[in-house]
Amino acid sequence: MFRHFPAAALLSPLLFCAFPALAEPEKEEPAAEEGQEIVVLGTRRTGADPTLSSGPVTERMSQSSRALERDLLVAAGTYRLSDALELVSGVSNQNNRGGMLDNFAIRGFLGTPDGGAEYYVDGFLANRGMGPPRDPSTVERIELLKGPAGALFGDVDPGGRVNIVSKTPGFTPSASAVLTYGSFDTRRVELDANLPLSRSFAARIVVAAEESDGWRDHVTLSRRTVAPSLTWRPGDAFRLTYVGEITRFDAPFDRGIPALNGNANALPRANFYGEPNDGVTRFRNERHQLTALADLGGSWSLNAGIAWRTGSLKGFSSDQSRLVGTSLWRQRRSRDFLVDDLSARIELSGQLGAHRLSFGAKGYLLDYAEHWMRRNPSATAPYAVDVHNPVYGGTPPVLLPFTNNHEKRWSGTLYAQDMWEVTDRFTVTGGVRIDAYRQRIHNNNTGATGRAVDQPVNFRLGARYKLDETFALHANWGESFLLNSGTDRFGQGFAPERGKGYELGVTGTWAGVDVALTWFDIRKQGILTNDPTDPNFLAPVGNLRSRGIEADASLKLAPHWQVVANYAWTHARTDDAAFATDRVLDVPEHAGTLFVLGRFQDAGGRGPSVSAGASYMGDRAGAIDGSGLVLPAYLKAKAAVEYAFSPRLGVRLEADNLFDARYAQSSYSPLWIFPGAPRTVRASLRLSL
Repeated sequence: MFRHFPAAALLSPLLFCAFPALAEPEKEEPAAEEGQEIVVLGTRRTGADPTLSSGPVTERMSQSSRALERDLLVAAGTYRLSDALELVSGVSNQNNRGGMLDNFAIRGFLGTPDGGAEYYVDGFLANRGMGPPRDPSTVERIELLKGPAGALFGDVDPGGRVNIVSKTPGFTPSASAVLTYGSFDTRRVELDANLPLSRSFAARIVVAAEESDGWRDHVTLSRRTVAPSLTWRPGDAFRLTYVGEITRFDAPFDRGIPALNGNANALPRANFYGEPNDGVTRFRNERHQLTALADLGGSWSLNAGIAWRTGSLKGFSSDQSRLVGTSLWRQRRSRDFLVDDLSARIELSGQLGAHRLSFGAKGYLLDYAEHWMRRNPSATAPYAVDVHNPVYGGTPPVLLPFTNNHEKRWSGTLYAQDMWEVTDRFTVTGGVRIDAYRQRIHNNNTGATGRAVDQPVNFRLGARYKLDETFALHANWGESFLLNSGTDRFGQGFAPERGKGYELGVTGTWAGVDVALTWFDIRKQGILTNDPTDPNFLAPVGNLRSRGIEADASLKLAPHWQVVANYAWTHARTDDAAFATDRVLDVPEHAGTLFVLGRFQDAGGRGPSVSAGASYMGDRAGAIDGSGLVLPAYLKAKAAVEYAFSPRLGVRLEADNLFDARYAQSSYSPLWIFPGAPRTVRASLRLSL
């Protein structure tokens, strides 16, 4: 198998020879530090690094938030970010931009159709402009920080924030390899080596490679990830961590299938309606970050970081444009995108009596270029395929200029917050954030330049009351602000997205049981979606309101079983008369997940583990035009069995979509519906030192 992965083959001798003796695995640490009450799903084996993760105020006040740990992510078979987010309530899949991005909605609020929902890696925004699909090999934990209290280094969204925490070095030597083979000739290898170089310096490298023929006709996948990291801890008072990540993601641009007569599942899910001769779209991404934590004494600390990210996306595609009878006309496109993103932050925090104070400054410089060319089909040159029997190889039309924008942003933020422990049971928090920004978008086709300058101020408030050792009540309110990229069909830029919302909730904690019930109500303006007049462009929704109820539960049934369950009722509606429906794209009213994990290892770490789960997704709007397309509800199951012959050797067999359910995962329009994958089976061999 290593012949398919030359980089992995070169590193494998290093992996298994780096350590002269077998090392014990890293010692398990408590699930949460004292005073930090975010619910941890799984087992936290390494302490939370405050330079990469949410802080103690968020941990205390964001009671609807969850942290998904590495062992649970592996047990649940999370090969895409969307797989992991099924374990937390209130998240739904969104348009994946031809398979080129991770995109989701939280509490009914979605990112832009082109850029996707914003998410963070190690506390830095990771897909500003664009970002490739995340590889699971680099992930230590995923934090879904919900509601106005889910602030991350001053950033607030009333819906929620996703923060992915990377693997970083520890001071116990270890190494592991995972070799996987699965359906559709999928071959994957992951290598992870951690090496202490001295008492104060440690290094780690994660390498992953994957090749697949893909479950859709002509849609292959090739991706590579290399993630080195270094940690320097000369003493308890100082920590410096470097994390790097280089990603290559190659796949044909794939818009899925069209609906027939209002049926999103009418056509075979494997049918590809692009053009194989277009080749693959190539996504390159490189990230380097340096974070530091200094203990200043007297409970005060300084937390700082800087991150630089650069990326490119290039390729051709033939995208569905119009359905005439059974003839599917196609629009040919080319994409050439470049992004360069430099960001930095610094935060001073500490205790002053009953007050925990934080003062921070952050900013970023974004340079983002979008160069599109396209050619629309016509009756004389439809560039078409038949939906029932697509035949490829037609002469592609000559491309014409379309969008050619160059965007630059300069943004600086000052924020302050205070968590006041009024009594042993009653805690309140407040925060203020000032954003100063300049945005310039230059249209290289017309020479026009749009500029925006502003300094908005936003606030948030929260309170938590502990009724007793079991129950606690929480309430949070906050405002948000987000710059939008791109231009509309008239070449004009967009106003920022603004929002405000609140949540009310109750949590219950017993031995091995955590339960949370939350009501939320959020309103936003200026959210971008596909233009109802011309879906080739974006347009802002006038107002969007989402309210709902979320329930999350985690049960640890000693000594073997763990259960994770969630349910969300989400009522998301728009009030913009320009749109044919008030429903929000791809957001169901009802959704839920149940996942069960059983571990039966003996004292020597030998024995089986079993897991099974099911996710339900209700009816969703499949388009916001006049078609009235609805994506039908579906139930998808998964199961896995694993056997550990020792703590260092194990095998795993897993199946996703166990009963081969036919479903539409997400859509952008009636012509661009991304079908869910069929039953997928994978077998893995795990080796560790």
